[in-house]
Amino acid sequence: MKNFPAPKLYKLALNSCKDFLRETNSLKYITKSKSSWPGVKLNEFCTLELPQQSQVVICGGGVVGCSVAYHLVRDFGWKDVVLLEQSWLGGGTSKFGAGLLGQIKPTAIETKMCQYSIDLYKSLAQEGLGTGFKECGSLSLARTSNRMTYFRHIAASAVARNVNCYLLTPEAAKERCSIISTENLKGALWIPGDCVGDPLDTTLTLASEAARLGVTIVEDCSVQRIITDDNHQVKAVETNKGLINCEYFVNSAGHWANHIGQMSYPRVKVPLYPCEHHYLQTMPVEDIDPMMPVVRDYDGYFYIREKNGGYLAGGFEPTSKPFDLKEMESLKAFKPLTEDWDQFYTLLEQMLFRIPSLSKVEVHSLSNGPESFSPDCKLLLGEAPEVRNYFVATGMKATGLEAAGGVGKITADWIVNGEPKMNLWDVDIRRFLGLHNNRLFLRDRMVEVPGLHYKIRYPNFEFSTGRNIRMSPIYPRLKAAGAVFSQSMGYERPCYFRTNMEATELTENGVELDHSTFYKPDWFDYLESEYMACRRKVALLDYSSFTKLEVWSPGREALDLLQYLCSNNVDIPKNQMVHTGMQNQYGGYENDCSVARLDYNRFMVISPTIQQTRCLNWLKRFLPPDSPVLVTDITSLYTAICLMGPLAQSVLSDLTDSSVSYKEFPFFTFKELNIGVANNIKTFHQTHTGELGYVMYIPNEYALHVYDELMDKGQKYGIQHAGYYAPKAIRVEKFFAFWGQDLDTTTTPFECGRVYRVNFEKGDFMGKDALLRQKQEGIKRRYVQLVLEDHDKDVDIWPWGSEPIYVDGKCAGLTTTCGYGFTLKKMVCVGFVQNLDENGVPQVVTNDYLLKSDFEVDICGTKFPAKVNIHSPNLSSGFEYVIDSNGYIATQFSI
Repeated sequence: MKNFPAPKLYKLALNSCKDFLRETNSLKYITKSKSSWPGVKLNEFCTLELPQQSQVVICGGGVVGCSVAYHLVRDFGWKDVVLLEQSWLGGGTSKFGAGLLGQIKPTAIETKMCQYSIDLYKSLAQEGLGTGFKECGSLSLARTSNRMTYFRHIAASAVARNVNCYLLTPEAAKERCSIISTENLKGALWIPGDCVGDPLDTTLTLASEAARLGVTIVEDCSVQRIITDDNHQVKAVETNKGLINCEYFVNSAGHWANHIGQMSYPRVKVPLYPCEHHYLQTMPVEDIDPMMPVVRDYDGYFYIREKNGGYLAGGFEPTSKPFDLKEMESLKAFKPLTEDWDQFYTLLEQMLFRIPSLSKVEVHSLSNGPESFSPDCKLLLGEAPEVRNYFVATGMKATGLEAAGGVGKITADWIVNGEPKMNLWDVDIRRFLGLHNNRLFLRDRMVEVPGLHYKIRYPNFEFSTGRNIRMSPIYPRLKAAGAVFSQSMGYERPCYFRTNMEATELTENGVELDHSTFYKPDWFDYLESEYMACRRKVALLDYSSFTKLEVWSPGREALDLLQYLCSNNVDIPKNQMVHTGMQNQYGGYENDCSVARLDYNRFMVISPTIQQTRCLNWLKRFLPPDSPVLVTDITSLYTAICLMGPLAQSVLSDLTDSSVSYKEFPFFTFKELNIGVANNIKTFHQTHTGELGYVMYIPNEYALHVYDELMDKGQKYGIQHAGYYAPKAIRVEKFFAFWGQDLDTTTTPFECGRVYRVNFEKGDFMGKDALLRQKQEGIKRRYVQLVLEDHDKDVDIWPWGSEPIYVDGKCAGLTTTCGYGFTLKKMVCVGFVQNLDENGVPQVVTNDYLLKSDFEVDICGTKFPAKVNIHSPNLSSGFEYVIDSNGYIATQFSI
C-alpha cells in the first residue's frame, strides 16, 4: 500500500468528508487501520478441549464475561466454571472500547457498579497486572444554563453517592485542561476520581487471573444451542466443539446476546440492538499531557482523552445510526465496520470548535464498531424470566469497561445467592416485555437511544420513537379530549389533559416533547384542575396499563401459594380485597399489590404497570414442577377505568341497577355490576390513592360503551378527565409510597411505615424471619415526608427526585418522589433517611431523632428548610360530605 500523507482534522472539517477523502486518496491511508484488528493467538491460559461437564458456562470472552468468571472463582470459590469465546478473548467490542471510567451515572446502581469497577482495576494495577489504569480525572463541559443546572443537581446528589465533584467556572476549567476553548462555555464539572483504562489489557488480566484460580477458558468455541429440561431450566450447552452439561448459563455475548437468546427453548428475550459507534485516533502529539483529564463536551456530543501519546476522541451524536435489519441477520465474528465520515462529522465539527489545536493534528484512524443498546439505554442483568438458571449480563451501551467489574460481581452474587441484597430494578431484564425485543421496534428506538448518554435528563422525559404500540380501546377518546401521553411498558397513558386545544403542540404520535425545564412546568394549571376534580368532584382516569394477573387452582393450592408469597393475609372472604406486599428473603418488596378473592380457589392480583413481567415471573418461580396452579397475565383483556372523587358514587348510581351504597358495597370489596347495558363489570371499591371512588375492569368489547356512558351521565356532576400526574400529586401529598418510585427490593414494611399490612400471625411467609429480625434489631432507615418551607414554586428550581436530604447539617439520604401539594400549598418531597454516626455507620432511627432534628432538602445547591412528617398529614378535601342511613353521600358543601 502506498503511504499517503495523513490528513489534518481541519481539512476534514472544512470539506465534505467523502469528497475530500476521495480527492486526496487518503481514504486508503485511514482505512489501513483495519489491519490493526488481527486475531490473537491462543492465550497460554486457555485450553483447546471442551469439558463434558461444568457448573457454570459463560458465553462471551469480553471484559464482562471474564469479569463474571473472575468473581465466581475469586469471591465464591466456584472453580467449576467454563468460559467460551467464539474467536479470541477481548476480540469483540472489548478491544474496540475507548476505556473511559466515569462514576456519575443516571441511576444509583449503575453509579455503584462503576465505582466498584474503578476500585477493582486500581487494585489489579497496584498488583502489577495490566489494566492501563490511570487516575486522570474528568472535566465535563456545559454550554447552556440548563446544562449547568443539571450539573448542580449532580454535584448536590454526589454527596450521598460518595463521589467527589466540583463545579468550575470556564476559566477554572481551562486551568484544568489548557487545550479547551472557553467560547460559549457556561461552566464545568470536575470529578477528580474518574479514570481511564485499557479494555483489552483488563480483559486479558481478568481472564488470566480467573484461569489461575481454576476457571477453564476455551477460545474458538461458539455456542449453537442452549438445551433446557421439561421445566425450562438450563441443562446443557451445545457448541461447535461438542456438548457440555451445566447447571447455569450466562449470556454475556455483547451485541450477539440477542442472537444467543434465540438459541434456547423457550427463547430468551434480550432486547438489544447495535448501532455504529465511531472514535478517532490521532498520530502522536508533541507535548501532550499524559495526565490530561477526560473531556466530555456534553452539548457538543463528544469525549476526548489521551492515549499512547495521541488523542482518542468519539461521542454520541443526537441521531444515531442503527444497523440495517439485513446486517442483523448476518452477524458472525466481530469485525470493524466501514468508516462513515459524514456520520462522524457531527462530532468532528464540535471537537474542532472546542479544541482548536486539533486542527493541526494528524489523523491515524477512524474506528467504527458495533455497540449494542437496550431500549432505555440501561444495562441488562439478571435471570431470564423464560428459562431458569439462565443469566444475562450485557447491554453495556459502549461503556463496557466502566460497568464490567460491577456487573461481574453482581452476576456472580446473583448466581450463588439468588437475588442480591441491593436494588437492581433499573438494570433488571424483567423490566421489559416481548414487544421490546421486536427488531423493528428496536431499530426505530435506536435512532435516539445512544444520544441519551449526553442528553440533559429533564424530568418526565419521553421517547418519541416506538410509540402508539399498546393502547386501551378508549385511547382515541382520550386523545380527542386533549390527552398528552407518556409510555410505560409500551402502554400509552395520559399524563394530563390540555383543555385549551389551540395551545397544543404535539407530535403526530400525541407526544409532547417539550418538557425541557427544571422549573415549574407549563402543565401546572392543567394538573391543578385535575387534582381538584379528583378530590372535590369526580374525575375519570385510564388505569388500563396496571398489571393484572389471575391465579387459579383446582383446590387450595392458589391460596397456599399467595399466602406464602404475600406478607398480608389473603385468606379473606370472597368478593373482598387486600393490599399486600410480596417480600423477598431479605424482607424487601418484590411487589406491592392488591389481591382480590374472586372465588375460593381464584384470585386477581393487581400490580404496578412496570411489574408485568416481574410479577408474573415471581409467582411462577415458586411453583413446583407438578403444581396445578395456573398464573395467567390478563392485563390486555380489560380496560380499567377509575372514577375518583366524592361524586363518583353519584355517577355510578345513575348507571347501574345495583346498590353502590357504602353499606352494601363497602371499601375494599368488589362487585360485578351492570353498567349501562354492559354486564358483569368487575368493580372495585378503591382508588390506590385513598380518595373516594371505584376502579372498573371492563372487558375490552364494552370499554367504549362504558366510557361514553360515564362521561355522559357524569356531565351533571362536573366530571372531567385526569391523567397520571394527578394521582401522583395526591399520593405524594398523602404520603403514599409506590413501588418502583419509592419502594424497592431493599425497602421493608418497617422502613416505609407499612407494617400494618403485614400479618405475622397467619403462619410462615417469604421474608418473615428477616422482618422479625429487623424489628428486634431496630429500624435504621425511615421513609419521611418533607414539606418545603421557603420554596417559591413560581421562581425556584423544582425538586424532581434524588435531591440530598440533610439532617442537622449532615447528608442523610435522598428524595425519591416530589411534587407540588395543592392542598398544603407547598412543595412536598418523600424519601428515606438514615441516622449516621461520626463514622458513617447507620444507627436506629427513632421518632425523636426525626421530630427533633432540623431537615433541609438540597435542590441544585440551594438548601430549603423542611418540615418532616412521619405519618400522613390531615388533608381537607375542600368538601364535607354526610353519609345517610342507607350508605349514600347525602349532602356536600364547600368549606
